[in-house]
This record gives sequence, C-alpha cells and structure tokens, in this order.
Amino acid sequence: MIRLLALLCFLATATFSHGQTDTSNKGLRVTLSVNGRGMTVDSTKDAYNKPFQLRGDAKANNANWRFKAGDSIQWANPAYIDRHWTDEITPDGAIRTNKTLWEKEKGWFRLWVRSPTPIADKSLTLIIRQFGRSEVYLDGRLLTRLVPPLIDSGGSQRIVQFIPLPIADTNRHLLAIRYAFRKDPTFFANLGENPLDLEIERSDEAGSDYYMSESAGVGLDSVLGGIFGILSLLHFLFFRANKAQRINRTLCWAMLAFSVAFIFDSLSGITPNLTLDSFVELSENISSRVGCILLLWGVYQYLGIRAGWFFYSILGLLAFDMLYRTFLGPSPYYARAIAFTLVFVDYIRLSWIGRKRKEADSRLPWNSVKMAFLCLVGILLVIIIGAIVSNLIGIRFDSNLILAPVFVLVLIALLSIPVGLSLSLVQDYTRTYRSLAAKLYEVEQLSAQTVAQEQEKQQILARQNETLEHLVTERTAALDQSLTELKATQDQLIQREKLASLGELTAGVAHEIQNPLNFVNNFSEVSVDLLTELEEEQARPTDERDLGLEQEILSDIKQNIGKISHHGQRAASIVKGMLQHSRASTGQREPTDLNALTDEYLRLAYHGIRAKEKTFEVSFVTNFETDLPLVPTASQDIGRVLMNLFTNAFYAVQERTQRDAAQLSTSESGTYRPTVTVTTERIGGKVQIRVRDNGMGIPDEIRAKIFQPFFTTKPTGKGTGLGLSLSYDIITKGHGGTISVQSEPGAFTEFTISIPIV
Repeated sequence: MIRLLALLCFLATATFSHGQTDTSNKGLRVTLSVNGRGMTVDSTKDAYNKPFQLRGDAKANNANWRFKAGDSIQWANPAYIDRHWTDEITPDGAIRTNKTLWEKEKGWFRLWVRSPTPIADKSLTLIIRQFGRSEVYLDGRLLTRLVPPLIDSGGSQRIVQFIPLPIADTNRHLLAIRYAFRKDPTFFANLGENPLDLEIERSDEAGSDYYMSESAGVGLDSVLGGIFGILSLLHFLFFRANKAQRINRTLCWAMLAFSVAFIFDSLSGITPNLTLDSFVELSENISSRVGCILLLWGVYQYLGIRAGWFFYSILGLLAFDMLYRTFLGPSPYYARAIAFTLVFVDYIRLSWIGRKRKEADSRLPWNSVKMAFLCLVGILLVIIIGAIVSNLIGIRFDSNLILAPVFVLVLIALLSIPVGLSLSLVQDYTRTYRSLAAKLYEVEQLSAQTVAQEQEKQQILARQNETLEHLVTERTAALDQSLTELKATQDQLIQREKLASLGELTAGVAHEIQNPLNFVNNFSEVSVDLLTELEEEQARPTDERDLGLEQEILSDIKQNIGKISHHGQRAASIVKGMLQHSRASTGQREPTDLNALTDEYLRLAYHGIRAKEKTFEVSFVTNFETDLPLVPTASQDIGRVLMNLFTNAFYAVQERTQRDAAQLSTSESGTYRPTVTVTTERIGGKVQIRVRDNGMGIPDEIRAKIFQPFFTTKPTGKGTGLGLSLSYDIITKGHGGTISVQSEPGAFTEFTISIPIV
C-alpha cells in the first residue's frame, strides 16, 4: 500500500510541476475538423493510428518532422532528399534543447502530409503561433512570410497568424518552414520556449477554437494563482492574530510562492523575448521549489518534529537540480522526479507519524493525504473504466472522453495537501474557540459567585475604611510635621557638607594663594629699590647721567610690574574659584578643560589636607590625555565632585599610613608609599576621570551603600555621609554620566567618572 501511495503521489507531482516546461517529448498538434470529426497529425513516434490521420510517407503510419540547421532555399523543393536530416526534432520542441538551432539561430523543418479523403468542399486554415520569424512553403511554393513588427530593432518576437491552406486532394504534400530567431541574453539555461505551434482548423472555427485554447491555460493558472494568493492572505491574518503559531507564517510564504509560480506560468507564453522568458521561467522554477520546501517545513512545525537528514537531503537535491537547470540546461528527468517525489513521500511519512501519535491535532495532516490518495485512485479508475467500456462497445478509446474528470480529480488531488493543511489549522482554531467558550461559561459562573462575595466584603471594608480614615487623618498630620522637620534637618546637613567642602577648599586656597602673594611682595620691593636708584641717577648733573642705566632700570621696572600683574591675576583667579565654589551652582554648562580643572582641584585638595596635617606626604601620578576635547559641564559642580574624591583618597592613604606606623613589627612597615593616581582619557563619546589610591580599600559588604545619603565610614565628626551622595547626583542627574567604584580591601580603591562629550 505504501509503495502504491508513493507511485500515485509521483503522478500528482509530475502534474503539480507542470510549470517545469519540458517539451522535448511533445509532438506537433495539427487538428483538421471535417463534419465534426477530427484528423490529427502527431509527430510522436508512439502515436496510434487515427481515422482521417494526415500521414507521412508510405512507409510510416505517423507523420515525422525532419530538421536541419542552416539555410538554403533548395530545402523547400519537394524533390530535395532529406533522409539524412534528423527526425528527433519538432517545431514545438524547446529552442535551447536544439543545440544546432541554438548555435546557428536558423534552420528548416519539413513534413510530408496527406489526407485519406478529399476535402475540396472545406476551406482550411493553418494557425501558427510563432516565436521568431519564418517562411512557410507548401510543395515549394511560398505561402507566407511571418516577421513580427520591430523584431529587427529588439522588439517582440511573438506573432500569431491565420494562413489559408490550399489542400483539397489526397496526394502527398510537403510542408516546409524556414525558421530563424533572435538570440537575446538569458538568465536560465533550461528554456522551454518553442519555435512554432501549428494547428489546422476549419476556417469558420479557427478563430473561436484558437482563443478558447489560449484562454483555457492562462485562465486556469490565474485561478490557481488566486486560490493560493487567498490562502497566503488567510495564513498571514492568522499569524497576525497569533504570532506564537509560526506555522502560519511559514504557510503564508509557501502559498505565496505557489501563487507566484502559477502567475509566472501564465506569463510564460506571452513574453516578448528570450530575456523576459528566461526570467519568467527561472522565477517560476524557483517559486515552485520554494513552495514545496516551505510546505514540507510547515508540516514539521505543525507536528513539532525536528528536521533531519531526510529533509535536508530533499532540499539539497532540489537546489542541485535548480542550479543545474539554471546554468547547464535540462537536468536528468529522474533527478527532478525523485526530488519532488521525496517531498510527497516525506509528507506522507510525517502524516503517518502524526497519525500514530493518536492526537487530534497530529491526525489532521493525514486527512489531506487520504483525500489526495482517493483522488488519485479515482483517476486510475476513470482511465481503466474508460478503456474497458471502449473495448466492450467496440469503439475507439478517445482520451478526450475522460480528460475532464481526470483533470478535475488531479486538480483536487493537488489542492488537497496545501488546502487540507490549511483546513487543519482552521479546525485547530475552531477547537480552541470552543474550548475557550466553555471555559468562558465556567468563568462567568464563578464570577457571579465572586461578585456576591465581593459585595459582602465591600460592606465590611466600608465600615473598616471609615475607622481607618479617621486614624489616617490623625497620622497624616503627625507625618506632615515630621516630614517638615526632616526636610529642614536635611537642608542643614547638606549646607554643612557644602561648608565642610568650602573649609577644605579654603585651606587649600590659603596655601595656594601664598605663592603669588609672595611674588607680588618681592617684585614690589625690588621695583621700589629700582625707582630709588632711578631718582638718584636723574638727580645728577646732565653731563654725569648714564642714560643707558636709566633705560635699563625702566625696563626692569616694567618687567617687574608685568610679573606683579601676572601673579595678582593668579591670586584673583584663585579667589574667584573659591567664591564660585561657595555659591550655589546655576547648572549652566560651559566648555571646560577637564585636565586643567582636575589638576587645580588636586592641588587645592592636597594643600587643604596639608594645612591640617603638616607631616602628611603623598605621591601624585597624573596621566592626562593631551588631546582631550572640551566638555560642556558646570565647573563648580564637577569641582565639588573632584574635591570629594581627592579628599577621600587622601584620607584613605593617610589611614593606611597611620596603621602601618602603628604596626612596626609587620613586614609591611616602612615599605608602604601612599600614592594617588589620576587619569583622564576619552573612550568613544565619553571622557573618563579615574581617581585611584592604594589606601585601605572598601569592604564588599558596604561597597553598595557608599552612594546612599548620610552613609559614612568615617568617625563621628569627620564626615556627614553626603559627599559621595551629592557627587552621584551631580554626575548622573546633572550631567547624564556615571560614577562607579572598584575596590579590593587592603589594596586599592578606584572611582571612575564618565561624562558624555555631547
């Protein structure tokens, strides 16, 4: 049973991939209608004898075309012997598979025909659907020359022509066609474009038969493209409604690929040149293969099965066949047949696995397989019954009698798998909806009980709320008073912290301002002495005065006054910085040289601690990046942060120095060198300032608390616990930066400030 099912799926696969045009085995279809009965010229070698068949030569029971590449007008002559010509090529065979025609771009087709009965009372028309240009000869006489408009300037190569055919007797006639085409650039090596498609019809029926045959194929492809397009839209809407069910997204793309394949297939017969024809065929081939793979992948997702080597082997085989057909030409037929057959075999295998699970959701794909199987069985039964009935009643078996039901069953079989899988998902939604409806009813029942209980609770809570509101009013008044007092206390503490910072700054300023004041005093005294000497020199008689000396004294005085001005400005800038530090920050940002600001506050902090501890010594290591850009900051606020960090660093190394001095017996005594390292650098769009000391370090258990307000590790009276808290707010809230700390107890502590440049 499994083998039979695989065989039937193979037949459906061959039909499903009808867009993979392969006309190497097609024959010429020339239909002649006489009194409602048909005569057919069929150039396939296995054609059976038919009544009123247009035959070839006397030795053959079927009509065979002969072909030769090249060009010679002598080949239209019935007397010319063409036995050495090839009889394996027909006018409706693919141009690309005819290598000699593809290389030379021109050639001749010849066919001997005759009618078994006179047809003088009927007018015949030869319908030619042509790609390229041609000349049609009957018994050596030119019937017509067909050249599409603008073909020589790169225009369309397609043309359809109705030609009166002067055949009335039963003699043998030579139909010779001189053919040429324009070889445009192509994207696809396995082109299915055929040079000529010929039909012979009664003149009064030629037009209607032609347009019915042309619209049938295009109409069917358009209908199928529309069906799969609608399915793609439905799965897209399902995915929008429930994005967790990713199979709907997969099937949306699969159905869209099938829709595109059918649309391109409907365009394959109307493209104006080989370039567009190759693009259409390449797109149709890719879309059909992508659709099959996505459909199979959707089944894996639906059943929750992980894809294995079998799936990837199918994918590789389809990709190899596609690449072969794209770059080399027609691939071996069995490679394509095996690949598409394996797709359906894997679909059947997965559906069987789902059926064995005995779960409702997993059995649903099996339903579409059973539908396809029944349709394919019906196809075989229709064919067998048609053959048996034809033999019993003694009439010729005509495939047209069973073509319609077979085609309908094939179409149902093809649509059963994708449509069946889509219906499976719809049934999933239906079951889910019914389950949710049942649960919703239960929830409504429980809600009614809950509402009754809630009303009772509300009455109890209302009485309790009245009591609580009275208590809350009393407590709120007390809390408001407490909060007012607490806020006032916090303001006082913050002001104390600022005053403490100002005290540190004042001590540093006192030492820092001493140098410029000393310079001012010294140069002032020297200038007074020089002026005295100048007065003495000017008091001498004119002939005894030394003008060169006077000029030299004036030059020295001018130089001294310049130095007095310089150091006076230095002292003024220090005082100005102290005043700015003492005032509340306005928050206005200005471009600031962080290297200069960091260096200034480092020295001020050092002089501040030296004012209190005369014996304090520490080594400075500054690693300032030379090309550091100006950063928009509030310099007073950043100065406060730096002053806090430097003061804490000096305090840490001082503590360790005092500890080592108290432990003279340890091996570390006398080897410790207090060091504070300050580094500035640009990292990306930010500037970092790192302050590192080799002091006592911060224990792990309190490291997370150091930025909390009022938290301090210093003894009572030496710290308020607001320095790092204010620094954290200034950096993070005021400047959009970050401040972090790394520490190892007994080894080091490093604070890192990161400020955005913009």
